[in-house]
Amino acid sequence: MFILNLSRRKKHFLMMIIDLFLVSVSLWLAFILHSNEWFWPSLNQWWLFISATVLALPIFINFGLYREVVRFIGHKGMLSIFQATGILVLLWLLVATAIFPLYFELEISFPRFLPILFWMTLLLVVGGSRQLARLVLLEIAAIKAPTSNANKSVLIYGAGRVGLELASSLSHNKEICVLGFIDDDHSLHGHFIHNLEILGDRTEIGKIRSRSGPLEVLLATPSMSTGQRKDVLKYLEDKKVAVRTVPSLNDFASGVAKINDLRNIDITDLLARKEVEPNQKLLATCITNKNVLVTGAGGSIGSELCRQIYELNPNCLVLFEHSELSLYRINLELKTLSEISSCEIKIVPILGSINNKKHFEETIRNFKIDTVYHAAAYKHVTLIENNISAGVRNNIFGTLNVAQAALSQNVKHFILISTDKAVRPTSVMGATKRIAEMIIQGLSQQNQQLAGDQELTTRFVIVRFGNVLGSSGSVIPLFQQQIAAGGPITITHPEATRYFMTISEASQLVIQAGSMGDNCSVFVLDMGDPVSILSLAKQMVYLSGHLLKSDQNVENDSGIAIKYTGMQKGEKIHEELFIGENITVTKHPMIMKAQEDFFGWSDIEGMLTELESQYGLGEDKMQQLLMQYAIKKTDDKLA
Repeated sequence: MFILNLSRRKKHFLMMIIDLFLVSVSLWLAFILHSNEWFWPSLNQWWLFISATVLALPIFINFGLYREVVRFIGHKGMLSIFQATGILVLLWLLVATAIFPLYFELEISFPRFLPILFWMTLLLVVGGSRQLARLVLLEIAAIKAPTSNANKSVLIYGAGRVGLELASSLSHNKEICVLGFIDDDHSLHGHFIHNLEILGDRTEIGKIRSRSGPLEVLLATPSMSTGQRKDVLKYLEDKKVAVRTVPSLNDFASGVAKINDLRNIDITDLLARKEVEPNQKLLATCITNKNVLVTGAGGSIGSELCRQIYELNPNCLVLFEHSELSLYRINLELKTLSEISSCEIKIVPILGSINNKKHFEETIRNFKIDTVYHAAAYKHVTLIENNISAGVRNNIFGTLNVAQAALSQNVKHFILISTDKAVRPTSVMGATKRIAEMIIQGLSQQNQQLAGDQELTTRFVIVRFGNVLGSSGSVIPLFQQQIAAGGPITITHPEATRYFMTISEASQLVIQAGSMGDNCSVFVLDMGDPVSILSLAKQMVYLSGHLLKSDQNVENDSGIAIKYTGMQKGEKIHEELFIGENITVTKHPMIMKAQEDFFGWSDIEGMLTELESQYGLGEDKMQQLLMQYAIKKTDDKLA
């Protein structure tokens, strides 16, 4: 249709010409309806038609009738037509009964009920013309869609308000063909919305996929609970469809995202962990109105801790980080947030190393630090296997430095961020983190003995948890890159399992755990059930719209392969969270307390002295010592 190719201005001009014609037609029809016979205006009555058309244009423009896009006209547009036609009839009546007789000495006769009939026909003709045009344009678009250059077939899951807005947003995208809606509400099935049919519930998706070929399902259900979303994704897993989702309701409300900002299914959607409201008192205890320092502030866990600490209104937040780029990023983010919110929290970026004990002590003293969150650590298992001395220096002696500095400066709260790999470690990284835990336990016990009956100046806490999604060591980003590249996906072992938690949830629980317990309590976060890495990889493949090479009816050159690389040095098939069996619950349902035996500080000092003596004498001996201290001595203690 040539009209579709006209400029917006020309389309508006054409609509004005048509509206002027329709106003005259409406008045003519009103006369016919009243007399119930053919009508032709007398000489004076022509002035009624002229005045109606002259008044119509400025009134219609003023009410925005030409700002609406006809294809997407809604109830607001129809309300404007209702108001504009009503004002037009009232002004037309005023001109016909007052202006013409008084100023032009024109006596024009017309039936008493003609204005009402005129308004009714105006509503019907002007409003109806737009609805008719809308239907015709949508039909043309529907006919043209299958022949578009990039025809992507999609189904919208959810026929609620968000689904309708998404359908409206996608309707003018020439690359997408929306086949219809899927909704689990059976009362809606067979109905049409925006010229799209509600085709049925989720059981119809497989049938539609077999008819349409490649298919994408768009989840337009932001208010769906995590459990319901997990069920839907589990059902779609083997339906050979790609799945994307609209942003969350919080993102809509905050203006961060728009309705058509579709994203791929996140790993958090697959895990669907139960959400537990945080205890605000626990969150505030070590942070609100206090001076807080975070080591490793630019890392994945450290930066999220900083974001959440900032929201809890500390007096001062010190970002301690050895990477210039990482420190720059988190400092810029928090400074920008501070400017936007006009917040007076003091943010101090400190470029430094935890191996420089003197610098760290000066930092604590200068800013009168109340709470230290020690998140700085090397945590890549395979890298530390090949860089043992660096791992020992950073994870063990770095922890010793910050803990002793905090103790000497009477820091009130010291929280060590540990890992499940510290439990019966098989890797150098895990062994260094286990010894870091032992250092904190030994120092706290020595401090308690020295304090006697007096109140402790520093309270030590250890928080241990598993893998966090999105951290620099997470396997999930690797899987996403491998799927995007067409595979293969590399997995160490078909039976490998891991615990997973989001960075946000882990950081929030760390803050709450740090506020609980006595001196040197060991807290373990409830990571839920361990997740099969193989099952997780398969879910990510299927929900990306791909198939596995091992699936039936998959050609040799298509599908994504899974390649088993074998366990790398230091890796476990299954991770553990507890040393020993003495575990108790806490006031928070997602935080558990482990009752573990400690080594005396004299034993710890002996370990550290022997480890330090091995620098430059070969890493094999150092590795042997690490495993001896981290595993054998722990097992001897338990026995």
